Amino acid sequence: ARDQDRQGGLGALPNWLTRHTRGSDRQAIEYHYDVSNAFYSAWLDPNMVYSCAYYENGDEDLATAQIAKIDHICRKLRLEPGQRLLDIGCGWGALVIHAARHYGVQATGITLSTNQHALATERVAAAGLQDRVEIRLQDYRDVPEAEGFDRISSVGMFEHVGLKNLRAYFQQIHDLLTPDGWALNHGITSSDAQNGETRHGGGRFIDKYVFPNGELPHIGTVLTTMQEGGLEALDAENLRRHYVRTLRCWSEAFEAKSAHLKTLVDDKTWRIWRVYLVGCQWSFEHDDIALFQVLCHRAGQPAQGLPWSRGWMYEGASGVHPH
Repeated sequence: ARDQDRQGGLGALPNWLTRHTRGSDRQAIEYHYDVSNAFYSAWLDPNMVYSCAYYENGDEDLATAQIAKIDHICRKLRLEPGQRLLDIGCGWGALVIHAARHYGVQATGITLSTNQHALATERVAAAGLQDRVEIRLQDYRDVPEAEGFDRISSVGMFEHVGLKNLRAYFQQIHDLLTPDGWALNHGITSSDAQNGETRHGGGRFIDKYVFPNGELPHIGTVLTTMQEGGLEALDAENLRRHYVRTLRCWSEAFEAKSAHLKTLVDDKTWRIWRVYLVGCQWSFEHDDIALFQVLCHRAGQPAQGLPWSRGWMYEGASGVHPH
């Protein structure tokens, strides 16, 4: 039964008191993301965006949909030239590079992955954006509050924060925002209202072999802890079906490159990632997990600068025709 499958799930692991220190979080991130840059580049899009893509029409290729996702986030945040953007969990730098190049922001990306930091730094240099983009090997808890960012994005990162740390995580975003700043959190959520794990042992498999210490909250928990952290949710969008298509693209690329991938990693790693990608696709398809983008700002103040309708989020997007 669904409830029995969730017993002892990710939200209630017995070692929760020892989880999510700065050291353990860095080890967990490096375990997953430092497999090798060559491994990930073989089956991701050319920009190496390792998060849910955004399909404006549903028939785009993966590379197009990943750029559309970055633009979707940038539009939601209403990025403007000269603004200071912090990207928490910047991956291989695609978002900060795109935001600096096309929206004129001063961008700072932080990651705990040594491999990501190295390649993202190389990509910033190759793009000639060293004066506008900085990549740091830094924990989100160690970003100085005095820096004050106009905009903050966090894409596919808060899954690593831990349920007991969500309020503090959102409080940190609150403290790093300027008084009139906006933030967007893009992350995977559980469909279980009690923050339990996915069915059929999927959560235990992922925790042991793929994402150590990963924990998925229900969207209700996200909104509650966000408010407790001093942030008001302005908009929430569920992109679950978009992740189904994204994972299908990843799996197809993984299968097509299998022979090459087996030369990059050992057989166990190859088998783990193959099962992981297909299993995640199934979980998104059957509503075990979802993907929410939540736009927010500091609570307790007027929503200044927020347009009356949601049309501004899609302005300029293909397939969207303004009235």
